[in-house]
Amino acid sequence: MNTSRLPAYATMAFVLLVVLIVAANACLYIVDEREQAVILQFGAPVASRTEPGLYFKAPFVQEVRRLPKTLRFWSSGQEVLKDMPTADGKKIEVSAWAVWRITDPKAFVQNLRTVEGGEAAVMVRLRSAIRDVITAHDLEEVVRSTDRKLTYSFQDLLTVKGQDAIVVDVPIVAVAQPGVSGDVRMGREKIMDLVGQKVAMQIKQEGGSVDRGIELVEVGISNIEFVPQVRLAAFERQKAFMQSIAAGYSNAGLQRKQEIINQTNAEVERLLGEGEQQSRVARGNADAENIAKTAAAIKETGDFYEFVRTLEMYQEALQGKTRLILTTDSDLLRLLKSPTAGRNPTPQATTSAE
Repeated sequence: MNTSRLPAYATMAFVLLVVLIVAANACLYIVDEREQAVILQFGAPVASRTEPGLYFKAPFVQEVRRLPKTLRFWSSGQEVLKDMPTADGKKIEVSAWAVWRITDPKAFVQNLRTVEGGEAAVMVRLRSAIRDVITAHDLEEVVRSTDRKLTYSFQDLLTVKGQDAIVVDVPIVAVAQPGVSGDVRMGREKIMDLVGQKVAMQIKQEGGSVDRGIELVEVGISNIEFVPQVRLAAFERQKAFMQSIAAGYSNAGLQRKQEIINQTNAEVERLLGEGEQQSRVARGNADAENIAKTAAAIKETGDFYEFVRTLEMYQEALQGKTRLILTTDSDLLRLLKSPTAGRNPTPQATTSAE
């Protein structure tokens, strides 16, 4: 055997192996269980593969476009639906989401070409359906699913209890709450079902005979809020509501303060009145006792007291330059003539000389 030809055979074998690998790569392809494939021949879809496995294709003529088989999630994100008026005149902003999947990869590539094209189709039709449905219903239908009675933290009456169990009811104008004006006929879940049906119909081509190769699994609304102008107005109204509550507490406190002051003043007046009454009683008792003692003293001293009082009266009357005109029968004249004339003479004993 000629060993000089071995390198040439090895080179030919290596080249042949490379050619086989390239040919196999051009003719064979594998479909994973999480994906599906569409065979394109000169750019037109000719076949689809939805089951995992090893498949053949014509080399250099056909190409494989792989598509996800799993569920796809789309969310509006920052691209919210703005300035959407409801049937009752409320302007809101809506953030939506959708779950969809590719059911017919060949039809999908024929109509939408790529996954990004499919998301764009879902987005456009979902936004349109949400706008059409929400504008036809009241806000309470969109945000509520049942007509159960709603409860709130704030009531129409603010009850303030004082330390003496005095209850003061302060009226407060409550903030109007959306979604409480009537009964819920459909609710949010049924409205979203209606949106899903409209999107499913819009995904099909006109006439509904050809499917675009995608299926809408579920749609929903992640967030609903008022437009900025309404949010600002609602904030100002809520602030006014809280200020009214604060004013209610303040007024109740002032009222309670005035009640305490009035009660204190009444108690002080009562104590002062009782003290004045007791003082008058004590003074009256002292005056009565003084008068009684004076009367008793006058009764005991008799004429001597009367004489002393007369002298005191004359002393007061005759001070300074005083001119008196006295009659002959005046007691003062008799007193001036004889100090004993004003008193009753005492009987003197008479004696006879022997």
